[in-house]
Amino acid sequence: MRRIRIYGEEVLKKTAGEVKNIDEKIEKLIKNMKQTLQKAQGLGLAAPQVGISKRVFIALDKNTDKIITAINPEILKTSEDDEIDIEGCLSFPEIYFSIQRAKKVVLKAYNEKGKEFIIEADGLLSRCFQHEIDHLNGRLIIDYATEEEKRFWQEKLKKLVKSS
Repeated sequence: MRRIRIYGEEVLKKTAGEVKNIDEKIEKLIKNMKQTLQKAQGLGLAAPQVGISKRVFIALDKNTDKIITAINPEILKTSEDDEIDIEGCLSFPEIYFSIQRAKKVVLKAYNEKGKEFIIEADGLLSRCFQHEIDHLNGRLIIDYATEEEKRFWQEKLKKLVKSS
């Protein structure tokens, strides 16, 4: 288990570094991330959210109930159609923003065994992949928020920054 970093913590705004080797440290990180995600009952978790600035995320595929581990992920293709939906984030407890994202993506990454894979995702999984890659690039859901949304959540956001 690891502590989930909250909005205001510096690690969340950094671009995560590439994973060079899948060694014991990375394997332990992934195991800890899976435990953390399960306890938090989230859909996805990126390494920066647990304080490690590495290009690793995990995502729960609700269709199969399996956790997908993505190391050094990149989106190869996005669909032309977008959709706007409400998104939350474990680093922004009880705060939600409307975010426009591609309906479908094709993701290339490596699994924890170092094997490259390509997966096409739509719906919630597509949204989750895009959200987690944003974390790896230091981009947060608040970066998509309108001024109106920021004003609406202003008090909760201030409390998060103070507690971080």
